[in-house]
Amino acid sequence: MKAFTRTLATVALVTAPALLAATPASAASYLNLFVFGDSLVDSGNAQALRAAGGGADPAPAAAGYYQGRFSNGYNFADYIAFAIDGRPAIASAYQGTNFSVGGAQAREVAGDASPSFADQLTTFDQSGKTIDANSLVLVTFGGNDVRSELAKVGANASYQPDFTATLDAFRAGLNALYKDGARNFVVTGLPDVGQIPAVTDFKSPQLSAVGTALSRQLNTGFNARTGKDDLIGIDDIVATFTKDTGANATFFDLFAAQRQIYANPTAFGLPATLDKQSACIRVPGAVPACTGLVYFDTIHPTTQLHSAIATGIESQLGIAAVPEPATWTMMILGFAAIGLMTRRRPAVVGIAFARAA
Repeated sequence: MKAFTRTLATVALVTAPALLAATPASAASYLNLFVFGDSLVDSGNAQALRAAGGGADPAPAAAGYYQGRFSNGYNFADYIAFAIDGRPAIASAYQGTNFSVGGAQAREVAGDASPSFADQLTTFDQSGKTIDANSLVLVTFGGNDVRSELAKVGANASYQPDFTATLDAFRAGLNALYKDGARNFVVTGLPDVGQIPAVTDFKSPQLSAVGTALSRQLNTGFNARTGKDDLIGIDDIVATFTKDTGANATFFDLFAAQRQIYANPTAFGLPATLDKQSACIRVPGAVPACTGLVYFDTIHPTTQLHSAIATGIESQLGIAAVPEPATWTMMILGFAAIGLMTRRRPAVVGIAFARAA
C-alpha cells in the first residue's frame, strides 16, 4: 500500500495558529474504533454480503477498488483506525468493528438490501462485541438519503424532499449506542451530492443545485427558501444529543471540507486545475494512482481525499496520529494552512471546518 500511505503532518498541525487555539489541551486517547455508515467508510461488508448472496461484486479489485472499499485505497475510517491502534478498520463480516455497509441510508427503507443505521446496530448487538468509554464511534450516513430524495425530485419536480425519518434514525441510533456504553462520537455530515459525477453526468445545473441544497439541508438545516440554517440538520441532532446525555459527541462538516479543497486546491498540494468532475476509473491509465482527481468512481472520493479528511477529523478530536510515510504531504498541510475553525453552535465541540457558504 506504499502508493497510498499518508503523512500526518504533526508538526505543522500543532503549530498552525488557528488550529492551536482550538485543539484540545491534551490529545484524546481511544482504544478502538467502531464504525456505522455507508460506502464512504465501508471496509468490505457490502462486498461480503453480495458474495454471500451470490450477487455481483460492488467493489471489484479488477476495476481498481481496494480490498472491498469504494476507493483506490483506504478510506477515512481506515486512516482514523490507523491513528488509534495502527490497523485499518476491519469489516464486521471479518470479525472487525466496522459495521458500515455500502449503499446504506440512515433511515429504514422497505425493500432496501443495504442495512440502515438500525439494522447495523442489530448486527452489532448480535456480534457480542462491546463498546466502552474508551472507544470512539464514527457515524457516517446521509449521502444515500440525499441521493434517494434527489431521484424523487428528478422524477417529479413538485416532490417535496423529507428528511424526517433520516434525522429520527440519527437520533435513535446515537441514543442506542449511548445505552450500549458508547461515550465518544464523531458524526460526519455528508459531502456535496450535487457535485458527484453520478449527478453532474446529467448535465443539469438545476439538478446539481438541488443536490447541493439538499446536502446542506441534511447537514446543517439549510433552508433554500430562506437562505438560512433554520431547519433541523444532523449537526443539531448531535448538539442536542450532547446536551441531553453529556456524551463527547462532535460533528465534522464534510461538505465544508469539500468546499475548502475545491476553493483552494493548491493549499492541499493539489493542482490548480484539480479535476473535480472526472471519475478516475473512467480515465485511461489513471488507476490506481488517480493523481489530481477528486473522485475515484462516480460517487466516491480517492484515497488521497480520504486521507486529508481523516487528518481533519483527527485534529478536531485531538487524536495523536501515528506517523506514516506518504506522498500527499502538501495536501494535508493545506488543512493547517487554511485552519480549522470552531463551529458557531457551542454544543458541537471541537474543531471543524468553516461553515460552507
